[in-house]
Amino acid sequence: MMLRQTRPPAAFAEKHGHSSGPGRILSGVFETLDRASIPYCVTHGYEHYPVHIGSDVDGVIAAEVRPCQLIELLHKNRATIGAEVVQVQGYRLVLAGEGADGSPCFLPLDLSADYEVDDRLFYAGSEVLEARRRYCEFWIPSAELEFGCYLVRKIAKGQLDDENERRLSSLYGQETAGCRQQVVRFWGAGSAALILSAASSGDWEPVKRRLDKLRAELRRRATLRNPFRVLGNRLRRLVHRARALWRSESGLNLVFLGPDGAGKSSVIQAVAQALACAFNRTIFCGFIRQDPGRPHAAPPRSFLISVARAGYWLVYYIFGYFFTIHVALARSTLVLHDRHFVDALVDPRRYRYGGPLSLLRLIWRAVPKPDVVILLDAAPEAVQSRKREVPFEETDRQRTAYLSLVKTMRNGCVIDATRPLGQVVGDVNDLILRHMRTRIEHRLGLQ
Repeated sequence: MMLRQTRPPAAFAEKHGHSSGPGRILSGVFETLDRASIPYCVTHGYEHYPVHIGSDVDGVIAAEVRPCQLIELLHKNRATIGAEVVQVQGYRLVLAGEGADGSPCFLPLDLSADYEVDDRLFYAGSEVLEARRRYCEFWIPSAELEFGCYLVRKIAKGQLDDENERRLSSLYGQETAGCRQQVVRFWGAGSAALILSAASSGDWEPVKRRLDKLRAELRRRATLRNPFRVLGNRLRRLVHRARALWRSESGLNLVFLGPDGAGKSSVIQAVAQALACAFNRTIFCGFIRQDPGRPHAAPPRSFLISVARAGYWLVYYIFGYFFTIHVALARSTLVLHDRHFVDALVDPRRYRYGGPLSLLRLIWRAVPKPDVVILLDAAPEAVQSRKREVPFEETDRQRTAYLSLVKTMRNGCVIDATRPLGQVVGDVNDLILRHMRTRIEHRLGLQ
Protein backbone atom coordinates (compact mmCIF):
# COMPACT_ATOMS: atom_id res chain seq x y z
CA MET A 1 0.00 0.00 0.00
CA MET A 2 1.42 3.40 -1.00
CA LEU A 3 1.08 5.91 1.83
CA ARG A 4 2.38 9.41 1.30
CA GLN A 5 2.75 12.31 3.68
CA THR A 6 1.73 15.86 2.76
CA ARG A 7 2.46 19.01 4.72
CA PRO A 8 -0.60 20.71 6.26
CA PRO A 9 -0.85 24.50 6.28
CA ALA A 10 0.34 26.53 9.25
CA ALA A 11 -3.27 27.07 10.31
CA PHE A 12 -3.25 23.53 11.71
CA ALA A 13 -0.44 24.14 14.17
CA GLU A 14 -2.85 24.00 17.07
CA LYS A 15 -4.50 20.61 16.77
CA HIS A 16 -7.70 21.10 18.73
CA GLY A 17 -7.36 24.52 20.26
CA HIS A 18 -9.80 26.24 17.95
CA SER A 19 -11.78 23.24 16.71
CA SER A 20 -15.54 23.58 16.69
CA GLY A 21 -17.83 21.04 18.31
CA PRO A 22 -18.14 19.08 15.05
CA GLY A 23 -14.38 19.42 14.59
CA ARG A 24 -13.68 17.77 17.93
CA ILE A 25 -16.09 14.97 17.05
CA LEU A 26 -14.42 14.49 13.67
CA SER A 27 -10.99 14.30 15.29
CA GLY A 28 -12.33 11.63 17.64
CA VAL A 29 -13.73 9.65 14.72
CA PHE A 30 -10.39 9.80 12.87
CA GLU A 31 -8.50 8.65 15.96
CA THR A 32 -10.95 5.79 16.49
CA LEU A 33 -10.62 4.57 12.91
CA ASP A 34 -6.82 4.79 13.06
CA ARG A 35 -6.67 2.83 16.33
CA ALA A 36 -8.88 0.15 14.79
CA SER A 37 -6.60 0.04 11.70
CA ILE A 38 -9.52 0.80 9.38
CA PRO A 39 -8.38 2.42 6.11
CA TYR A 40 -10.28 5.57 5.16
CA CYS A 41 -9.73 8.92 3.50
CA VAL A 42 -11.58 12.21 3.19
CA THR A 43 -12.16 12.85 -0.50
CA HIS A 44 -12.53 16.65 -0.59
CA GLY A 45 -13.34 19.81 1.33
CA TYR A 46 -10.90 19.01 4.12
CA GLU A 47 -8.61 22.06 3.85
CA HIS A 48 -9.88 23.66 7.08
CA TYR A 49 -10.59 20.48 9.07
CA PRO A 50 -11.00 20.20 12.01
CA VAL A 51 -11.16 23.94 12.72
CA HIS A 52 -14.12 24.47 10.41
CA ILE A 53 -16.52 21.93 8.88
CA GLY A 54 -18.85 23.51 6.37
CA SER A 55 -21.09 20.59 5.42
CA ASP A 56 -21.09 16.80 5.23
CA VAL A 57 -17.74 15.05 5.57
CA ASP A 58 -17.40 12.89 2.43
CA GLY A 59 -15.03 9.97 2.42
CA VAL A 60 -14.14 6.44 1.34
CA ILE A 61 -13.81 3.58 3.82
CA ALA A 62 -12.61 0.00 3.41
CA ALA A 63 -15.33 -2.19 1.91
CA GLU A 64 -14.60 -4.89 4.48
CA VAL A 65 -16.13 -2.65 7.15
CA ARG A 66 -19.90 -2.85 6.84
CA PRO A 67 -22.11 0.00 8.12
CA CYS A 68 -23.26 -2.00 11.16
CA GLN A 69 -19.64 -2.70 12.13
CA LEU A 70 -18.73 0.96 11.77
CA ILE A 71 -21.69 2.03 13.92
CA GLU A 72 -20.79 -0.53 16.59
CA LEU A 73 -17.21 0.75 16.66
CA LEU A 74 -18.31 4.38 17.02
CA HIS A 75 -20.84 3.36 19.67
CA LYS A 76 -18.20 1.57 21.75
CA ASN A 77 -15.89 4.60 21.54
CA ARG A 78 -18.59 7.25 22.07
CA ALA A 79 -16.94 8.54 25.25
CA THR A 80 -13.62 9.08 23.45
CA ILE A 81 -15.30 10.62 20.43
CA GLY A 82 -17.55 12.81 22.56
CA ALA A 83 -20.63 12.02 20.49
CA GLU A 84 -23.11 9.28 19.70
CA VAL A 85 -24.71 8.09 16.49
CA VAL A 86 -28.28 9.41 16.20
CA GLN A 87 -29.02 8.84 12.50
CA VAL A 88 -28.13 5.91 10.23
CA GLN A 89 -28.78 5.49 6.50
CA GLY A 90 -26.26 2.96 5.23
CA TYR A 91 -22.82 4.56 5.40
CA ARG A 92 -24.40 7.96 5.97
CA LEU A 93 -24.29 8.74 9.69
CA VAL A 94 -25.03 11.71 11.92
CA LEU A 95 -23.23 11.97 15.26
CA ALA A 96 -24.52 14.26 18.00
CA GLY A 97 -22.35 15.84 20.66
CA GLU A 98 -22.20 18.96 22.78
CA GLY A 99 -20.78 22.29 21.71
CA ALA A 100 -18.71 24.61 23.87
CA ASP A 101 -21.86 26.44 24.98
CA GLY A 102 -23.66 23.23 25.90
CA SER A 103 -25.96 23.26 22.88
CA PRO A 104 -26.20 20.23 20.55
CA CYS A 105 -23.76 19.98 17.66
CA PHE A 106 -23.80 17.49 14.82
CA LEU A 107 -21.33 15.85 12.48
CA PRO A 108 -22.79 14.36 9.26
CA LEU A 109 -20.56 11.63 7.80
CA ASP A 110 -21.20 10.52 4.21
CA LEU A 111 -18.94 7.52 3.62
CA SER A 112 -18.90 4.92 0.86
CA ALA A 113 -16.97 1.80 -0.07
CA ASP A 114 -16.38 3.08 -3.63
CA TYR A 115 -16.38 6.51 -5.21
CA GLU A 116 -19.70 6.78 -7.05
CA VAL A 117 -21.68 9.73 -8.36
CA ASP A 118 -25.28 9.41 -9.58
CA ASP A 119 -25.13 5.60 -9.27
CA ARG A 120 -22.07 5.43 -11.54
CA LEU A 121 -18.75 3.97 -10.41
CA PHE A 122 -15.72 6.16 -11.08
CA TYR A 123 -13.12 4.82 -8.64
CA ALA A 124 -12.94 1.60 -6.69
CA GLY A 125 -12.45 2.28 -3.01
CA SER A 126 -9.34 0.10 -2.97
CA GLU A 127 -7.70 2.28 -5.61
CA VAL A 128 -8.34 5.44 -3.61
CA LEU A 129 -7.19 3.94 -0.32
CA GLU A 130 -4.00 2.40 -1.71
CA ALA A 131 -2.74 5.82 -2.81
CA ARG A 132 -3.92 7.80 0.22
CA ARG A 133 -1.62 10.22 2.02
CA ARG A 134 -1.48 11.65 5.51
CA TYR A 135 -2.72 15.21 5.95
CA CYS A 136 -2.59 16.72 9.43
CA GLU A 137 -4.37 14.12 11.59
CA PHE A 138 -6.27 12.24 8.89
CA TRP A 139 -5.96 10.67 5.43
CA ILE A 140 -6.73 12.14 2.00
CA PRO A 141 -6.39 10.80 -1.57
CA SER A 142 -3.30 11.32 -3.68
CA ALA A 143 -3.34 14.61 -5.57
CA GLU A 144 -4.18 13.01 -8.93
CA LEU A 145 -7.02 10.88 -7.52
CA GLU A 146 -8.41 13.78 -5.53
CA PHE A 147 -8.33 15.81 -8.73
CA GLY A 148 -10.16 13.05 -10.58
CA CYS A 149 -12.78 12.55 -7.84
CA TYR A 150 -13.41 16.26 -7.46
CA LEU A 151 -13.57 16.87 -11.21
CA VAL A 152 -16.06 14.10 -11.99
CA ARG A 153 -18.27 15.10 -9.06
CA LYS A 154 -18.45 18.74 -10.05
CA ILE A 155 -19.06 18.05 -13.72
CA ALA A 156 -21.53 15.23 -13.02
CA LYS A 157 -23.47 17.60 -10.76
CA GLY A 158 -23.21 20.46 -13.26
CA GLN A 159 -21.64 22.73 -10.63
CA LEU A 160 -18.37 24.58 -11.14
CA ASP A 161 -17.73 27.84 -9.28
CA ASP A 162 -14.61 29.94 -8.70
CA GLU A 163 -13.57 28.04 -5.58
CA ASN A 164 -13.91 24.69 -7.37
CA GLU A 165 -11.82 25.99 -10.27
CA ARG A 166 -9.01 27.19 -8.00
CA ARG A 167 -8.94 23.89 -6.16
CA LEU A 168 -8.82 21.84 -9.35
CA SER A 169 -6.01 23.95 -10.82
CA SER A 170 -4.07 23.70 -7.56
CA LEU A 171 -4.31 19.90 -7.55
CA TYR A 172 -3.36 19.81 -11.22
CA GLY A 173 -0.21 21.77 -10.45
CA GLN A 174 0.77 19.29 -7.73
CA GLU A 175 0.66 16.19 -9.95
CA THR A 176 0.28 17.24 -13.58
CA ALA A 177 1.05 13.89 -15.23
CA GLY A 178 -1.24 11.93 -12.93
CA CYS A 179 -4.08 14.43 -13.35
CA ARG A 180 -3.78 14.16 -17.12
CA GLN A 181 -4.29 10.41 -16.83
CA GLN A 182 -7.47 10.92 -14.84
CA VAL A 183 -8.96 13.28 -17.43
CA VAL A 184 -8.31 11.00 -20.43
CA ARG A 185 -9.72 8.14 -18.35
CA PHE A 186 -13.22 9.63 -18.41
CA TRP A 187 -13.40 11.84 -21.54
CA GLY A 188 -12.55 11.57 -25.21
CA ALA A 189 -9.63 13.38 -26.80
CA GLY A 190 -11.46 16.63 -27.62
CA SER A 191 -13.13 17.05 -24.24
CA ALA A 192 -9.99 15.98 -22.39
CA ALA A 193 -7.93 18.63 -24.21
CA LEU A 194 -10.47 21.30 -23.23
CA ILE A 195 -10.39 20.31 -19.55
CA LEU A 196 -6.60 19.99 -19.41
CA SER A 197 -6.18 23.43 -20.98
CA ALA A 198 -8.49 24.89 -18.32
CA ALA A 199 -6.68 23.11 -15.49
CA SER A 200 -3.25 24.32 -16.61
CA SER A 201 -4.25 27.91 -17.43
CA GLY A 202 -6.78 28.45 -14.67
CA ASP A 203 -9.34 29.70 -17.19
CA TRP A 204 -12.37 27.41 -16.81
CA GLU A 205 -14.82 29.50 -18.83
CA PRO A 206 -14.60 27.25 -21.93
CA VAL A 207 -15.40 24.27 -19.70
CA LYS A 208 -18.37 26.09 -18.15
CA ARG A 209 -19.77 26.85 -21.60
CA ARG A 210 -19.67 23.15 -22.51
CA LEU A 211 -20.58 21.86 -19.06
CA ASP A 212 -23.79 20.15 -20.19
CA LYS A 213 -22.05 18.28 -23.00
CA LEU A 214 -19.13 17.30 -20.77
CA ARG A 215 -21.58 16.05 -18.17
CA ALA A 216 -23.51 13.97 -20.72
CA GLU A 217 -20.29 12.45 -22.07
CA LEU A 218 -19.03 11.63 -18.59
CA ARG A 219 -22.28 9.94 -17.57
CA ARG A 220 -22.59 8.04 -20.87
CA ARG A 221 -19.07 6.65 -20.76
CA ALA A 222 -19.36 5.70 -17.10
CA THR A 223 -22.66 3.91 -17.77
CA LEU A 224 -21.26 1.97 -20.71
CA ARG A 225 -18.20 1.02 -18.68
CA ASN A 226 -20.30 -0.63 -15.91
CA PRO A 227 -23.93 -0.89 -17.07
CA PHE A 228 -24.90 -3.62 -14.62
CA ARG A 229 -23.37 -1.68 -11.76
CA VAL A 230 -25.54 1.33 -12.60
CA LEU A 231 -28.66 -0.83 -12.86
CA GLY A 232 -27.86 -2.60 -9.58
CA ASN A 233 -27.28 0.69 -7.77
CA ARG A 234 -30.60 2.05 -8.97
CA LEU A 235 -32.46 -1.08 -7.93
CA ARG A 236 -30.81 -1.00 -4.50
CA ARG A 237 -31.78 2.65 -4.14
CA LEU A 238 -35.40 1.82 -4.94
CA VAL A 239 -35.39 -1.02 -2.43
CA HIS A 240 -33.87 1.29 0.17
CA ARG A 241 -36.55 3.90 -0.44
CA ALA A 242 -39.30 1.30 -0.18
CA ARG A 243 -37.82 -0.02 3.05
CA ALA A 244 -37.47 3.50 4.44
CA LEU A 245 -41.08 4.25 3.50
CA TRP A 246 -42.23 1.09 5.24
CA ARG A 247 -40.25 1.64 8.43
CA SER A 248 -39.94 5.45 8.61
CA GLU A 249 -37.02 5.16 11.03
CA SER A 250 -34.99 8.25 10.19
CA GLY A 251 -37.57 10.97 10.90
CA LEU A 252 -39.10 12.00 14.21
CA ASN A 253 -42.70 12.93 15.00
CA LEU A 254 -43.03 15.18 18.09
CA VAL A 255 -46.15 16.57 19.73
CA PHE A 256 -45.96 19.48 22.18
CA LEU A 257 -48.80 19.90 24.67
CA GLY A 258 -49.66 22.54 27.22
CA PRO A 259 -52.12 25.34 27.94
CA ASP A 260 -51.87 28.63 26.05
CA GLY A 261 -48.97 30.50 27.63
CA ALA A 262 -46.85 27.41 28.35
CA GLY A 263 -44.34 28.57 25.71
CA LYS A 264 -44.89 25.95 23.02
CA SER A 265 -44.24 28.25 20.04
CA SER A 266 -40.96 29.61 21.41
CA VAL A 267 -39.70 26.16 22.40
CA ILE A 268 -40.65 24.61 19.06
CA GLN A 269 -38.84 27.31 17.08
CA ALA A 270 -35.72 26.95 19.20
CA VAL A 271 -35.75 23.15 18.99
CA ALA A 272 -36.22 23.25 15.22
CA GLN A 273 -33.18 25.49 14.87
CA ALA A 274 -31.02 23.46 17.26
CA LEU A 275 -31.77 20.06 15.68
CA ALA A 276 -31.95 21.07 12.01
CA CYS A 277 -28.60 19.44 11.17
CA ALA A 278 -29.80 16.04 12.40
CA PHE A 279 -32.56 15.84 9.77
CA ASN A 280 -33.00 16.50 6.06
CA ARG A 281 -35.86 18.93 6.67
CA THR A 282 -38.27 20.23 9.31
CA ILE A 283 -42.02 20.77 9.03
CA PHE A 284 -44.52 22.33 11.44
CA CYS A 285 -48.02 20.98 11.94
CA GLY A 286 -51.11 22.10 13.85
CA PHE A 287 -54.65 20.88 14.38
CA ILE A 288 -57.50 23.33 13.80
CA ARG A 289 -57.16 27.10 13.64
CA GLN A 290 -59.09 29.11 16.18
CA ASP A 291 -59.84 32.79 16.65
CA PRO A 292 -56.64 34.19 18.24
CA GLY A 293 -57.23 35.35 21.80
CA ARG A 294 -60.74 33.86 21.98
CA PRO A 295 -60.41 30.05 21.97
CA HIS A 296 -63.75 29.50 23.76
CA ALA A 297 -65.78 32.30 22.15
CA ALA A 298 -67.84 30.14 19.76
CA PRO A 299 -70.41 27.64 21.15
CA PRO A 300 -69.97 23.86 20.67
CA ARG A 301 -71.44 22.33 17.55
CA SER A 302 -74.41 20.00 17.68
CA PHE A 303 -74.06 16.37 18.70
CA LEU A 304 -74.41 15.04 15.14
CA ILE A 305 -72.00 17.53 13.60
CA SER A 306 -69.51 16.89 16.39
CA VAL A 307 -69.69 13.13 15.84
CA ALA A 308 -69.26 13.67 12.09
CA ARG A 309 -66.19 15.83 12.68
CA ALA A 310 -64.79 13.19 15.01
CA GLY A 311 -65.20 10.69 12.18
CA TYR A 312 -63.32 13.05 9.88
CA TRP A 313 -60.50 13.31 12.43
CA LEU A 314 -60.33 9.52 12.56
CA VAL A 315 -60.00 9.25 8.79
CA TYR A 316 -57.50 12.12 8.61
CA TYR A 317 -55.23 10.83 11.37
CA ILE A 318 -55.18 7.31 9.93
CA PHE A 319 -55.19 7.67 6.14
CA GLY A 320 -54.03 11.26 5.95
CA TYR A 321 -51.18 10.40 8.29
CA PHE A 322 -49.73 7.80 5.92
CA PHE A 323 -49.82 10.15 2.93
CA THR A 324 -48.33 13.12 4.79
CA ILE A 325 -46.56 12.50 8.10
CA HIS A 326 -45.45 8.93 7.38
CA VAL A 327 -43.95 9.89 4.02
CA ALA A 328 -42.21 12.87 5.61
CA LEU A 329 -40.73 10.67 8.33
CA ALA A 330 -39.38 8.26 5.70
CA ARG A 331 -37.50 11.23 4.22
CA SER A 332 -35.74 11.98 7.52
CA THR A 333 -38.01 14.87 8.49
CA LEU A 334 -38.41 16.42 11.92
CA VAL A 335 -42.18 16.89 12.36
CA LEU A 336 -43.18 19.33 15.10
CA HIS A 337 -46.80 19.71 16.26
CA ASP A 338 -47.80 22.72 18.33
CA ARG A 339 -51.37 21.38 18.32
CA HIS A 340 -52.58 17.83 17.80
CA PHE A 341 -55.75 15.77 17.97
CA VAL A 342 -54.80 14.76 21.51
CA ASP A 343 -55.43 18.38 22.61
CA ALA A 344 -59.13 17.79 21.99
CA LEU A 345 -59.14 15.24 24.81
CA VAL A 346 -58.24 18.01 27.25
CA ASP A 347 -59.95 21.03 25.72
CA PRO A 348 -62.81 19.92 23.43
CA ARG A 349 -64.47 23.32 23.78
CA ARG A 350 -61.58 24.96 21.89
CA TYR A 351 -62.49 22.83 18.86
CA ARG A 352 -66.25 23.32 19.35
CA TYR A 353 -66.70 19.59 19.95
CA GLY A 354 -70.04 18.74 21.54
CA GLY A 355 -69.97 14.96 21.26
CA PRO A 356 -69.00 12.31 23.82
CA LEU A 357 -65.39 12.35 25.09
CA SER A 358 -65.42 8.57 25.02
CA LEU A 359 -65.52 8.75 21.21
CA LEU A 360 -62.40 10.95 21.17
CA ARG A 361 -60.62 8.54 23.51
CA LEU A 362 -61.53 5.66 21.21
CA ILE A 363 -60.15 7.53 18.21
CA TRP A 364 -56.93 8.33 20.09
CA ARG A 365 -56.45 4.62 20.75
CA ALA A 366 -56.89 3.85 17.04
CA VAL A 367 -54.74 6.51 15.34
CA PRO A 368 -50.94 6.22 14.83
CA LYS A 369 -49.05 7.65 17.77
CA PRO A 370 -46.28 10.24 17.65
CA ASP A 371 -42.77 9.19 18.62
CA VAL A 372 -42.63 11.51 21.62
CA VAL A 373 -45.26 13.62 23.41
CA ILE A 374 -43.82 16.50 25.42
CA LEU A 375 -45.93 18.39 27.95
CA LEU A 376 -44.63 21.85 28.78
CA ASP A 377 -45.93 22.12 32.32
CA ALA A 378 -46.24 25.37 34.26
CA ALA A 379 -48.24 26.55 37.26
CA PRO A 380 -51.48 28.37 36.35
CA GLU A 381 -50.08 31.61 37.80
CA ALA A 382 -47.08 31.46 35.43
CA VAL A 383 -49.27 30.63 32.44
CA GLN A 384 -51.72 33.42 33.19
CA SER A 385 -48.89 35.93 33.55
CA ARG A 386 -47.86 35.16 29.96
CA LYS A 387 -51.24 34.83 28.28
CA ARG A 388 -54.79 35.27 29.57
CA GLU A 389 -57.05 33.79 26.93
CA VAL A 390 -59.14 31.72 29.36
CA PRO A 391 -60.08 32.14 33.04
CA PHE A 392 -57.65 31.07 35.75
CA GLU A 393 -59.86 28.14 36.72
CA GLU A 394 -59.82 26.81 33.15
CA THR A 395 -56.02 27.04 32.98
CA ASP A 396 -55.79 25.13 36.26
CA ARG A 397 -58.18 22.47 34.97
CA GLN A 398 -56.27 22.08 31.72
CA ARG A 399 -52.97 21.68 33.52
CA THR A 400 -54.37 18.91 35.71
CA ALA A 401 -55.96 17.20 32.70
CA TYR A 402 -52.76 17.36 30.64
CA LEU A 403 -50.71 15.88 33.49
CA SER A 404 -53.19 13.04 33.94
CA LEU A 405 -53.26 12.34 30.21
CA VAL A 406 -49.49 12.31 29.70
CA LYS A 407 -49.03 9.93 32.63
CA THR A 408 -50.98 7.32 30.67
CA MET A 409 -48.63 7.57 27.65
CA ARG A 410 -45.57 5.35 27.32
CA ASN A 411 -43.92 8.00 25.17
CA GLY A 412 -45.09 10.98 27.23
CA CYS A 413 -42.69 13.31 29.08
CA VAL A 414 -43.20 16.34 31.29
CA ILE A 415 -40.85 19.34 31.10
CA ASP A 416 -40.91 22.18 33.64
CA ALA A 417 -41.71 25.24 31.51
CA THR A 418 -41.47 27.81 34.31
CA ARG A 419 -37.70 28.08 33.89
CA PRO A 420 -35.84 30.30 31.38
CA LEU A 421 -36.33 29.37 27.75
CA GLY A 422 -32.74 28.19 27.29
CA GLN A 423 -33.05 25.62 30.07
CA VAL A 424 -36.38 24.34 28.78
CA VAL A 425 -35.04 24.00 25.24
CA GLY A 426 -31.91 22.26 26.56
CA ASP A 427 -34.01 19.66 28.38
CA VAL A 428 -36.19 19.09 25.32
CA ASN A 429 -33.14 18.68 23.06
CA ASP A 430 -31.58 16.20 25.49
CA LEU A 431 -34.82 14.24 25.60
CA ILE A 432 -35.09 14.08 21.82
CA LEU A 433 -31.46 13.07 21.27
CA ARG A 434 -31.73 10.43 23.98
CA HIS A 435 -34.75 9.00 22.17
CA MET A 436 -32.84 8.95 18.87
CA ARG A 437 -29.83 7.23 20.45
CA THR A 438 -32.02 4.61 22.08
CA ARG A 439 -33.81 3.99 18.79
CA ILE A 440 -30.47 3.27 17.07
CA GLU A 441 -29.39 0.97 19.89
CA HIS A 442 -32.61 -1.02 19.76
CA ARG A 443 -32.59 -1.26 15.96
CA LEU A 444 -28.99 -2.51 15.75
CA GLY A 445 -28.87 -4.45 19.01
CA LEU A 446 -26.13 -2.27 20.52
CA GLN A 447 -25.36 -2.54 24.21
